Amino acid sequence: MVLRCVHQIVQAAVLHNRSGWKAILNVAQIAARDANDSIAEMGFLIAKTCAEQHGPQMWILATARVQAVDGPQRGSSSGGGEHEMVEVVSVAGIEYFHELIDCLNEFAVGAATRRPRFALGAIDTLYVAAVALGKQVLMHPSYTMAENILLDDQPLYRVWMPALRALHEVVMHTEDLEVRTRALDSFFRLFMGHGQHFSQGMWSSVLRDLVFAMFADLRDPSASRRFATVDDLELWFSTTLIKALRHLIALFSRYYPTHLSNAMMAEVLELLVMCIAQPSEISGKIGTSCLQDLVRSNHAKWDDEAWGMVCETLARLFNWSQPRELFTIAGASWEAEQRVSNGSTEAPGSGGSALPPVSPAVRKTPSTQVHAANRPSPLRTTGSAASLLSSTDGNDTPSPSTAPSTPVVESSGAMPINVSAKPLPRAGGTVSGSADSKPDYMHITLKCILQLLLIQTLGELFGANVDGSRGTVAGSDDLYCHLSAHHLFILLDFLDKSRAFAHRFNMSRKVRRRLVEMGVMPTMPSLLKQETGSVLVELHILQRMHLDAMGVVYPMKHKQDCVPASVVVERKAAADEVDDRLAVLVRSVFVQYGNSGSAEGKRSLVVTSSWRASLVACLGHISQLAVSKDTAKPFRAAVQRHWPELIDTLGAATGVRDFDVVGGVQRVLAIAGTELRLSASKYIIEE
Repeated sequence: MVLRCVHQIVQAAVLHNRSGWKAILNVAQIAARDANDSIAEMGFLIAKTCAEQHGPQMWILATARVQAVDGPQRGSSSGGGEHEMVEVVSVAGIEYFHELIDCLNEFAVGAATRRPRFALGAIDTLYVAAVALGKQVLMHPSYTMAENILLDDQPLYRVWMPALRALHEVVMHTEDLEVRTRALDSFFRLFMGHGQHFSQGMWSSVLRDLVFAMFADLRDPSASRRFATVDDLELWFSTTLIKALRHLIALFSRYYPTHLSNAMMAEVLELLVMCIAQPSEISGKIGTSCLQDLVRSNHAKWDDEAWGMVCETLARLFNWSQPRELFTIAGASWEAEQRVSNGSTEAPGSGGSALPPVSPAVRKTPSTQVHAANRPSPLRTTGSAASLLSSTDGNDTPSPSTAPSTPVVESSGAMPINVSAKPLPRAGGTVSGSADSKPDYMHITLKCILQLLLIQTLGELFGANVDGSRGTVAGSDDLYCHLSAHHLFILLDFLDKSRAFAHRFNMSRKVRRRLVEMGVMPTMPSLLKQETGSVLVELHILQRMHLDAMGVVYPMKHKQDCVPASVVVERKAAADEVDDRLAVLVRSVFVQYGNSGSAEGKRSLVVTSSWRASLVACLGHISQLAVSKDTAKPFRAAVQRHWPELIDTLGAATGVRDFDVVGGVQRVLAIAGTELRLSASKYIIEE
């Protein structure tokens, strides 16, 4: 009866109500907590009626004069000194709007589990009311976006910040998935649709206090009181945070750089790193996918500073995800393996061939000892993850040394997550960090997955198909046109370090055998996918740069003038380094493909198939050089340089009936026969 009376007052005496709105909304809020559905429904009807029909009577727009402040004081609530007065829009009765937000929030959070219909309606009503009042403020004649006033005095901040906080609370404290998703969508819809009216202080406050706070549990899951097990955290990530992360990337892409600066971009990159470094294959895939979306949507807007931050982020991820534990667990060390490979003799009992030296950037990276207490929580992987370390290479022959390396972005590899914290248990009660080999295997597999995801991300960004399929990725050519040679060399160094590490491990049969004997790996491990994938992406980028330097048009549908003149000059200046790097890498691919026949049976076919895509890319590139108008005759130089490998590869490919490679070699030889004078009896190029 009380609620019916209140509802009657709202409908009949609204014009005479001045200060009674707070009492009316408090009654509706109390009704939201009642166990009786009829009472709760009547309370929700009162709140909805107030929001949709009586807003103009609850709050009135006027003007007020507030004190202006200097830049450093904009986010504070007080400031000292004499300042001029600024005229702003004032909302008389704003406290009633805040009471309405609290009332609707009670229906959204408290009734989410028992009455999801009321919760969904409350979220929609809250969003509509906030947008409507915000539009009234924007349409007021006295409204101006003043950056020199305190946040608490900014009218839109006083209207939209409480609404955003309420939606954030629903997202963070509601168990019902549909309600949580509706609140998250409404939160970012308000953000996305009206962000152009946000002041810089409001942008900073909303992003740091609300958006980034959604991901706080990922930084240190053990400190969270919301999740008892890793399964709860993974469920929260897979159902809510994935959507929030995609919304954030879309939001950043829309408002960068007009409203968001490089400083905010650094925080977004830090958040992506934190998501990618989580002990879950799902989070790694989603994180790298969002990183790829971020690059695709914003690369044309980025300056050198922004690209430097992106390269630094990739450096940290590549460095952290390198599975150095494969050496340390087996009792070997990364530095010791390098000394063995660089010396003239093998270490006692090494049981393997000497390995090629690696670039100086790789030598600077120390090996990390794995301790049970420092491992992240066990990851959840798909069925394909277990095959990442399976033995498929059967290759014991070293490749040539790596190409000359330019200075790279060095990073300590520290991740923005607390890996030393006590990990969360699984739902069954098991806790990671035990002394058995299972956590070692899962932790190493996680790093291998992340390394492959990063390689695949770079490959897709530049149009290189790491899986060896034909075709190119849309939009990759535009990205390449906006990158300077300096940043391309930095990315190439990441790939070269990954390739060198994987090759060194694949050649270390003693280490691989030791991992099986210790029970860490179920079968003889191999990083063949990492080695061939990084080579394929590195080849793709170097070949593009080489064709640009040689004046050969790249066979893609793109604008020929897409590369800025300054970038063209820079790339031509780096032609010699590109040629040196490419020559060494191509020779390495020829050697690896030729040595794949040393394996037996099925393993030989697997290894040959793994290197086929890289070799076909090398042969295709050599053929393309024949159309160059450069006086240096790059095709002739390439054929002279790789002539012995071409002949050996033709024989090896014929022996295993690899017709893709046979056809590629035959095309190169046919062009050589037309363009050059060949001695058929000696199979040499006549000078």
